Amino acid sequence: MTTATVPQASMPPSRIEAEKTLLSIPEACARAAGYALRMKTSETVMVLEAAGRTLAEPIAAKLAMPPFTQSAMDGYALFAGEGLAPGSRLDVVDRVAAGSVGRRLVQGEASRLFTGAPLPDGTDAVIMQEYVEREGDAIILRRPIGAGDNVRYRGEDIEPLEPLLKAGDRLDARHIALLAAQGITQVAVAVRARVAVISTGDELRQPGAGLEAAAIYDSNRPMLLALIGQAGLTAIDGGWVPDDAGRLSARMRDLAADADLVITSGGASVGEEDHALTALRQAGGRGETLKIALKPGKPAVVGAIGASAYLGLPGNPVSSLVSWLILGHAMVSALEGRPSRQRLGCPMMSRSRFDRRPGRAEFVPARLVEDGGVEILGRGGSARLRPLVQADGLAEIATENAGVQPGDTVLFHPFRDGFVV
Repeated sequence: MTTATVPQASMPPSRIEAEKTLLSIPEACARAAGYALRMKTSETVMVLEAAGRTLAEPIAAKLAMPPFTQSAMDGYALFAGEGLAPGSRLDVVDRVAAGSVGRRLVQGEASRLFTGAPLPDGTDAVIMQEYVEREGDAIILRRPIGAGDNVRYRGEDIEPLEPLLKAGDRLDARHIALLAAQGITQVAVAVRARVAVISTGDELRQPGAGLEAAAIYDSNRPMLLALIGQAGLTAIDGGWVPDDAGRLSARMRDLAADADLVITSGGASVGEEDHALTALRQAGGRGETLKIALKPGKPAVVGAIGASAYLGLPGNPVSSLVSWLILGHAMVSALEGRPSRQRLGCPMMSRSRFDRRPGRAEFVPARLVEDGGVEILGRGGSARLRPLVQADGLAEIATENAGVQPGDTVLFHPFRDGFVV
């Protein structure tokens, strides 16, 4: 058993009331998505290059699948009619491989055939090769067989003209297989959203530069640019800006002319050095600060500058990552015209104790353990990168949950596929 403990204390009444006014995650996502205008342009790409893209037009089936009635097994095709009993003897008169067409059979005959081969005319079943005894040019059944056994019928999966995919579907390897099986070579997809990232903060220095006292290296912008690339979007490096609303607004305005979504990291709260909302308005944009029932990532700024959406993320790395995965997903989905799906997570048993206050859904780094559960790493903390690197994903602790004990259920969100927005 492992223990991840944070100090526990009762909340004052004022804080309890404040927690009640926080936006739920679905409410925050809806607010954020409302500022993202759907991109109207699309492009045609080869199916082999369409993974990760969002379909711009619906697709209907051109072919039945399977396109012909076929064998589901390696074995022998025969006419079973109302059923054949063990011991039945049939003459083997043909051999049919996948891609070949066999001769018509009559009752009492069988054809040796292989998985995917067309079912010969005059047959209605396939008996697996393991369940026959071969005697020269004949077979003897070792088990009963009925009509339809081990047969894939034409169109049992898909009928011609049946809707296959709808506009807004995000394509992955499964969809590529389906399109290829239909003989489709090209599809219309939404253009890749262009996402610009600016990091803010007087304390930030760029990797490779000197690091004086009270300064830290900028890790959020490289992380966000990498996340954007992993999501199949076009990343635009907007550089670093100090804590100056005027300079930040100018940079935001310039980037908004070329980007579909502008992101800033840092300055999204309401402190004296938090300039995100002020800079957004100075840039000619509109927006609001969201206070979300989310930990980490309670504050975020959302809005728009002209036709470009805007997302102001918190400055701590884990907060920034979690906010991007949740709010960024909602905004990119809106840009590409696809539904925003809340991350459901996989229910798993916690092997750790984790003390916390209720009131906000909390996402904490966690790793898989051999017995099938998850271990919550360390005491969390939105500024800590090591637990994030050691984790296999994020464990989600429900809003109303006052803490986690070993054996309790948490929702696990794996990093393996969770970085796709």
